[in-house]
Amino acid sequence: MDVLRFVLPHLAAGCLGGLTAAGVIIASNLGSLRDLIEHAQDGWLGGALLAFGFAVTFGAAAIGRAIDQIAQERD
Repeated sequence: MDVLRFVLPHLAAGCLGGLTAAGVIIASNLGSLRDLIEHAQDGWLGGALLAFGFAVTFGAAAIGRAIDQIAQERD
């Protein structure tokens, strides 16, 4: 349980960072992604998949960093 209490805040922060990064990419129209999302028939689905992918990736990276931090403290 102590590990979960340590890892869950890192997961939440990583997911929030991923959603923020996806939002910034869409808002800045990087690579014309906002235009593609707006003009596609199911563009909202593409935006949702992009945001979900970023949240999962950043969340997993944050958990990996948290676990690495635990291992470094033990050494």
